[in-house]
Amino acid sequence: MNTEAIGGYLELELPREGTEFHRGAMRFQSSRAAFLALLRTCRPTAVWMPWYICESMVEPVMMAGIPIKRYEIDERLRIKSAEPADGEWLLYVNYFGISGNNVEDVLDRFPRTRVVIDNAQAFFAEPRECAANLYSPRKFVGVPDGGYLVTDHPVPAPAETDRTSQQRVSHLLQRIDADAETGYAAYTAAEESLKCQEPKGMSKLTQRILAGINYDEIRAKRVANFAYLHEKLRPFNGFPLELDSNNVPLCYPYLGGPVDLQAKLIANRIYTPRYWPEIAADESVPPFEAELARTARFLPCDQRLSFAQLDNVVRHVLNQRNLS
Repeated sequence: MNTEAIGGYLELELPREGTEFHRGAMRFQSSRAAFLALLRTCRPTAVWMPWYICESMVEPVMMAGIPIKRYEIDERLRIKSAEPADGEWLLYVNYFGISGNNVEDVLDRFPRTRVVIDNAQAFFAEPRECAANLYSPRKFVGVPDGGYLVTDHPVPAPAETDRTSQQRVSHLLQRIDADAETGYAAYTAAEESLKCQEPKGMSKLTQRILAGINYDEIRAKRVANFAYLHEKLRPFNGFPLELDSNNVPLCYPYLGGPVDLQAKLIANRIYTPRYWPEIAADESVPPFEAELARTARFLPCDQRLSFAQLDNVVRHVLNQRNLS
């Protein structure tokens, strides 16, 4: 019997040639699942994590039953102080894809063999020599799921491949065929479906999409769009941004707008994420991290956007500033 069906109905037409960006990485259904597999293999005695981090990365540490210790960051997103003991790891987030210099600082200050770099917001960052590097492609390109792990530790490859990607593609199709609002409920359901998952291999669908992407074009567009926004908004932005030539941004962080800025942007169909508002409600969170979670806005600068669209974003941001 043939191992692959011949003939019959056609599948969605996707490029058949190309390569994924992180070709030598281990492939998982998400970066948090990759992190869980790593933790179960290496069993650090504790993991130092920033207060300012997505709960999705706290989840695998808790699932692995490993204690969590916390550290603060300063206004430039650098680690203020942390003292990992022997056997303990430290995780640093490459925030918003613009913290490459801070990664260098972390690797200089702490033993590299016990540092994990979370590049979920920095897909294009080159893997560094350390305990591990984690990546989440769906933050940068239109895929339903997927995560990469780069490590020298002997993490076993997942025994099972994820076969549920097709249940997470409807928002990607609706965004093309209808509009952003139509697909939003499906998007939130897709994100919810990745919680508390046992590690599995990246789906064939996600791999196929990732292998057909023009990464050079995406890199160049994001860098250009970030620079364009920064030229317009730098005088009004309270965030001390520094973007070197090797950084490819996820978004444009902006501090200084009125409290209702996000609501005003949404009213004009300009959608900005918040990272991570639930942190501000925790009284144990340090003041700077709570302020970031409460007031920072993260303006889009992705590869879909033209300078004309960015001008529209700038206009609405500055209009609200003038009204406040």
